[in-house]
Amino acid sequence: MLRIKYFGKTSFMLSTEETSLLLNPGIWDGEAVVPDDLDVRIIAVTNHLDDAVGNAAQIAINAKAWVLGDESTIEKVKSQGAKPWLLHTLENEIPYEIPGMKLTPYILKRTDPANDEKIENYGLHIEMGKMKVSYVGDSEIRGPFGALESHILITPIGGDGVFPVRDAVSICIDAHPKLAIPMRWEDHEQLKRFSKYISQFGHGITPLVMEPGQVLETDWAAGHEFRFTISQNGPNESD
Repeated sequence: MLRIKYFGKTSFMLSTEETSLLLNPGIWDGEAVVPDDLDVRIIAVTNHLDDAVGNAAQIAINAKAWVLGDESTIEKVKSQGAKPWLLHTLENEIPYEIPGMKLTPYILKRTDPANDEKIENYGLHIEMGKMKVSYVGDSEIRGPFGALESHILITPIGGDGVFPVRDAVSICIDAHPKLAIPMRWEDHEQLKRFSKYISQFGHGITPLVMEPGQVLETDWAAGHEFRFTISQNGPNESD
């Protein structure tokens, strides 16, 4: 079983009995989305901006967790006090593997809102247990993610340097995951449009809006039937 906890904005933690992975513990409006004392084994950051890196260094120091990212991200986390021996620079399309997890990064792009410059952003294809999760990060291009096999796809929908709703819907339709989870939205109208268009055009795809603090649990029943439950959200759902 794979558990996914949503902290808000672009921050998620994926966990199984074997390991745990925190994605983009960002700082937004001066506030950390993820607590410093989170117990986690791996932290993956998709780019070097504060809304992705956040307090990754402090979480890593407290939990003795590995931090993964591109060269500029790793240099930033190192400068913030993270231990050098717990830092790992990801390289494009080269998998990072530990027991119970395989993570493959793909170079994508986003816009830096401070100066409108294009910067590198990794999209991550994650295999944990029997689940395959595509986490596009803060991207405005899809790269290979419309063609990768994914059971769960997590995509930004907010525009402003990342996917607008229409592009997020498009990548979900092409990738055809079981669940499509939006993140980094600016208002609830974007959520309504995303869910509406996925329901209309993404046959077999369930749009799932998570609220901060909610936990999603996913599994394969009888080895082939995808099932999920979400806290505060009623009974099991299946395809």
